[in-house]
Amino acid sequence: MRFAVRLSVVGLVFVTMFSVVGLRLWFIQVAQGPAIASAATEQTWIQRSVHAPRGDIFDRNGKLLATSRIVPAVVVDRTFIQPDQRKEVVDRLAALLAIDRTHLDEMYEKAGINGRFEVGSVSAEVAYRINEELDRLPGVEIIKVPERIYINGPTAAHAIGHLGLPDASDLEERPELDPSVRVGKLGIEKFYDELLQGIPGTEEYRVRRGQIIDTRPSVSPTQGSSVVLSIDLGLQEVVEMALEEGIQLSNEVKDIDRAEDREVFSVTERGAAVVLDADTFEVLAAASFPDFDPQFFVAGIDADRFQELNESRAFNNLATNGLYPPASTFKAITYTVTREENLPLPENIEGIDADNRQVHCDGTLELPQLADGTPQVKKDWYYPRNYGWLGLSSALEVSCNIYFWSVGLGTYQAYRADHPKETVLQDWAKMLGYGSETGIDLINEAGGVVPTRELFEEWKEYQLENPEQPPRLDRSRLDIASPWLGGDLMDFAIGQGAFTATPLQVAVSYAALVNGGKVYEPRLAKEIIRPDGTVEPVETVLRRTVPISEETRRSLLADLNRVVTTGTARGAFASFGEGLSQVGGKTGTGQSVKTRDNHAWFVGVTPLDNPKYVVVVLLEEGGSGGGVAAPVARHILQYLTGNEPTPIVQGNRED
Repeated sequence: MRFAVRLSVVGLVFVTMFSVVGLRLWFIQVAQGPAIASAATEQTWIQRSVHAPRGDIFDRNGKLLATSRIVPAVVVDRTFIQPDQRKEVVDRLAALLAIDRTHLDEMYEKAGINGRFEVGSVSAEVAYRINEELDRLPGVEIIKVPERIYINGPTAAHAIGHLGLPDASDLEERPELDPSVRVGKLGIEKFYDELLQGIPGTEEYRVRRGQIIDTRPSVSPTQGSSVVLSIDLGLQEVVEMALEEGIQLSNEVKDIDRAEDREVFSVTERGAAVVLDADTFEVLAAASFPDFDPQFFVAGIDADRFQELNESRAFNNLATNGLYPPASTFKAITYTVTREENLPLPENIEGIDADNRQVHCDGTLELPQLADGTPQVKKDWYYPRNYGWLGLSSALEVSCNIYFWSVGLGTYQAYRADHPKETVLQDWAKMLGYGSETGIDLINEAGGVVPTRELFEEWKEYQLENPEQPPRLDRSRLDIASPWLGGDLMDFAIGQGAFTATPLQVAVSYAALVNGGKVYEPRLAKEIIRPDGTVEPVETVLRRTVPISEETRRSLLADLNRVVTTGTARGAFASFGEGLSQVGGKTGTGQSVKTRDNHAWFVGVTPLDNPKYVVVVLLEEGGSGGGVAAPVARHILQYLTGNEPTPIVQGNRED
């Protein structure tokens, strides 16, 4: 009996087990069979991307600056290569391409199992040779890909930018990027990369034993949107040529100085220039030297050339991230604030008539009381000359530091700490665009420094807590209650001291001064042309309106004209020709550390009855603003006003 029961139980267990197995088999084969079969089929399909041509880049007049052409490229698809074929394929292909075998093998390994990678574009001749060898190169294919062409070589290189393969930060920021497709790395190519990229196409196929057995209809790529720049190519070429000739002139002047035993520390190698529309803040030209040819990066730049360019800082766009003391170009801002805010001159100092708002510009200013009461004598740049007693307008004309020092000192004395107007000069500077990025459509823009008591006290605290870090302040300032002194505001009033700015910031400030106070974000892109032909204007953003009276604006324009006719830039503009009455400007000579030469600045404005163009020229360690930078700007202004540009020769050695 017990045996019969046990046998029944065992039988029941077996029946149950077989029932479960049978039910599962039915479920897989019948109920889910079609879905599983479909999934298996889908898994055998391989999808590959087809590169989209990047959108074109044009200048404001429709001249083509960058485009794409279709060229042959070598692609390796590991799906079609058996493991024992790898070495032969890599060796043979490396020999045909005349490239390092190890490098190609690294690319192969990085692609992964069944991976596909592009080795690079090749000439038609190389493509033909590889095509003849394809029967011995499984997995190797010649495809057609778009390749970038920069029509004008290095012209406007910093504005246009260049391409490169996406790095880790690019892929982290935009995971959808194809690692084999080049993306924008600088300039417009970088800032508008997502618009320029386009939409890649797709091709799908199934592979069995290294052979394609089925395909699906392909999807064609869509070219990226095109960008029309505000830059005028003709003007850009004039600006770049003038900038290079200005650097050459600076070195010629330095050679003369060396021969006459004057102190010279360096060779002039770098500079920048900007032409800004004073109404729209469109960038009409922007140059930085040294520059580079974006075409170098299309197929991949070689290490030696990249190192050479990197060491010369050729990738550094000095127009937007070169920081320098703006020097006497800033006096136009101090001039404006003095008029608008009625800034005081100091009392009871010899050579300063506070009541009549005049200063004796005799080359020296004796200050009996600065922070600690120690007498101090400051010598002006033109010492031992004597310009006599001058008011604000004449002081701007001849760039009398003593007058603007006096404004800074009078402001410091009248508006002590916690006074609501203590930072009146700095506040105006910030409203006009100093101390922060302008918002231009480029990456890596520098903000600069507008020095204040608060900032100096922050620096002091940081320096005390981090003595091993490079100092911002002289050690003597750390032992006094506040490191901010009257001399700091005096230096700021003439664009010196800890104050730094970019050439673009200087251009923005002058554009606002002459247009009545409107501060826009400058723009390089003027229009976006969509693939369907739709044109979308790139709007400029009004950041703020600075309250500049019409009386002050007109007075400033008239005095800027005096600078180029009878002031510090008169020598540089002597050959200007017709229309000089419609041109204004300001020279600047920026002091750096004692072991570096001065930076040469000039800002020009035209036409004065309705300002349209602001021209800024900066020559790093170039020397005198009036002697070197002003002739460069004059050449550019001649072109803008329709005059025949005359040779760039030395002007007056004045601030």
